[in-house]
Amino acid sequence: MGARVERRLAAILAADVAGYSRLMGEDEVATLEALKAHRAALIDHKITEQNGRIVKTTGDGLLVEFPSVVDAVRCALEWQESMAGRNTDVPTEKRLSFRIGINLGDVIVEAADVYGDGVNIAARLEQLASPGGICISHAAYEQVRDKLPYEFHDGGEYSVKNISRPIRVWRLGEGPAKPLVRSQPRRRKLIMGASAALLAVVAAVAAWFGAPFAIRAVADRPPSLGVPSLSIVVLPFPNLSGDKDQDFLADALTDDITTDLSRISGSFVISSSTAATYKGKANDPKRIASELKVRYVLDGSVRRAGNDVRVEVQLTDGTTGQEVWSDRYDRDRRTIYAFQSEVTGRVARALNLELKEAVSHRAARSDAADLDAEDYASRSWVELWARPQDKATNDAALDYAAQALEIDPRNSEAMGDQAYAYARAAQYGWVTPRDKAIRLGIAAGEKAVEIDPKNADAFYALGFLYRLTGDAQKSQDMMRQCMAIDPNHAPAYFFYGQDLLLLGRPRDARAWIERAFALSPRDPLRSVFYSAMARAWLLEGDNTHAIEAARSGIAANRDHPVNYLVMAAAFALENQTDEAKSALSQYFLRQPGTTISYLKRTLAADVPNYVKAYDRLWAGLRKAGMLE
Repeated sequence: MGARVERRLAAILAADVAGYSRLMGEDEVATLEALKAHRAALIDHKITEQNGRIVKTTGDGLLVEFPSVVDAVRCALEWQESMAGRNTDVPTEKRLSFRIGINLGDVIVEAADVYGDGVNIAARLEQLASPGGICISHAAYEQVRDKLPYEFHDGGEYSVKNISRPIRVWRLGEGPAKPLVRSQPRRRKLIMGASAALLAVVAAVAAWFGAPFAIRAVADRPPSLGVPSLSIVVLPFPNLSGDKDQDFLADALTDDITTDLSRISGSFVISSSTAATYKGKANDPKRIASELKVRYVLDGSVRRAGNDVRVEVQLTDGTTGQEVWSDRYDRDRRTIYAFQSEVTGRVARALNLELKEAVSHRAARSDAADLDAEDYASRSWVELWARPQDKATNDAALDYAAQALEIDPRNSEAMGDQAYAYARAAQYGWVTPRDKAIRLGIAAGEKAVEIDPKNADAFYALGFLYRLTGDAQKSQDMMRQCMAIDPNHAPAYFFYGQDLLLLGRPRDARAWIERAFALSPRDPLRSVFYSAMARAWLLEGDNTHAIEAARSGIAANRDHPVNYLVMAAAFALENQTDEAKSALSQYFLRQPGTTISYLKRTLAADVPNYVKAYDRLWAGLRKAGMLE
């Protein structure tokens, strides 16, 4: 038998300096001196004071073991509060801001070192924390929630590298991390009321001059799902009619069911674009459920003959492979657009879940006189969302939308399709001048939501269009309305993250892009998702993760140029000249003659504060050899 492994339960604190590589690149000596000064005057003392033991240090990183998770969290709180004070007179770009993660878990002890998942989870939590913030695991939260007078905020679940299960994250220092007020006698309530008023004034002043740790502005993160009531994928319904021209109907009905399932409270519904990658394949529900990390799989088929439509549907529990229920719907063409509400209702009843509303948005606006218009609108949608993104499909979508509106000038879906098609045309130069495409798109999108305020895709298109005008705030407003209507709209989460990148908030952006990945892990445009994630890491100062994300994007689509662009900048900032030049040459093969000034007009919308948010990208590209 081998030597017995020593284990113990411990609180592990992992910390590092946000953007340390950037700070070292700008002034190595000053950064090292500042880090040593903070440790000598503050950090090491706080750790000793709270019974902690420094296990190891790695440059800017520290790994600390505590016998008590309460001591670990108290140490982190005092550490961050004191650092906020020490940073008061330091220019923002020169501040050393720590990220801290804390986990309570089983660790392996070897000599003076500790190993295992207990340590790995703390390290992953540290990476999820914002500069000046603290993230703790659920196990740690359960121990401190009633022992420390601070309010933690549920950050939701994250799938992280080398950890087999999602971890639940609780945050402090990134939301309104105010002391937790418990019930007080009446006299103390009066005192607390006065204190609250004073804190409100302090918070307002801090918001202007730069808030200290305890009253930091709320981080912009996607809403937490917690444990979803329903996690499901709707597989593409094959068209069994023998008439390829009717494929659009199967595609449109599949998407409508996907959208309507988002009306179930707390649902997690995989995007249609990821589901479409299983089209035409022999699919095993258990395998698909495992691949997409969902419990249920809904599939079926559509057959149309004249005005008669038959739809067969079945719901399978992906954990067991057992059928939950199945049904067959025989419908007249005039009522087919109401059938998805019946399917959604049947799913809800079968699983004892709550529907947010009763009627499908499409069924609510359709009647017999508009059926041809609905067909054309559906064809337009399919060209935009279920076909390759190119000028031919975009032009076809505009043609179908125009035919729908000729029959029914108030068809909101066709107007929303127009808005999105014009947004894509403006982005890729398929309609000139660009301003004309944006103007036509905004007019169509605003009319679409005026007619149907629940048209999520139209709000998404408007968000895209306002982003192209350089108005990231308006774009965010539109995307929020889209996500309020359809909480599982993966492109909206992605685009919201893109807006945060332009606003110079890369860490917040990553959380939204990660949600898009979760909702659409096999998205045909995942190379674009990866390029945004790569930019977020780069702007945050983490060149290694930027390169890793860019490589994943290239593996997904070797022809998407932005991943090569970010990789070139990241390699250059790491002084890996040969790799930088190689990546840049690959970019130029796809985008010859591009200059930094051109990128500023396109990637950053040529708006000064957005252009500044991308300063680190421009610096890397200059170093890699791109011309101004």
